[in-house]
Amino acid sequence: MESENSSGMCAKQTMAADGIVRLSKIEVYPQYLGEYLKLAVEVGEISLRTEPGVLTMYAVQDKENACLVTILETYASKEAYEKHIASAHFQKYKQGTLHMVKSLQLCDQTPLPPANKINNFIE
Repeated sequence: MESENSSGMCAKQTMAADGIVRLSKIEVYPQYLGEYLKLAVEVGEISLRTEPGVLTMYAVQDKENACLVTILETYASKEAYEKHIASAHFQKYKQGTLHMVKSLQLCDQTPLPPANKINNFIE
């Protein structure tokens, strides 16, 4: 079992050279928005609390169109990302939301140098 800090989150890995920084841009059908958000929050919280290689899951909704959701995701390595998408909680989210998602764009990003670090936390 992974060690936890005082917030109940597992100890995190550091970002490796093959780490992933991604913006997931999701458009949800309006009739599924509430259900989608519940599943998205659940998978994000479980991932952050239990997966050492999942560094960030920060989701936001567009102020003009609540059906547009963007998630900043960071993974310590390609291996950490592959473990994440194979996890039971991610598969529950993915399979459970397929019919809810109108469009999905996965946009990989390059962090700005030199010491651009993201602080991760759950309140």
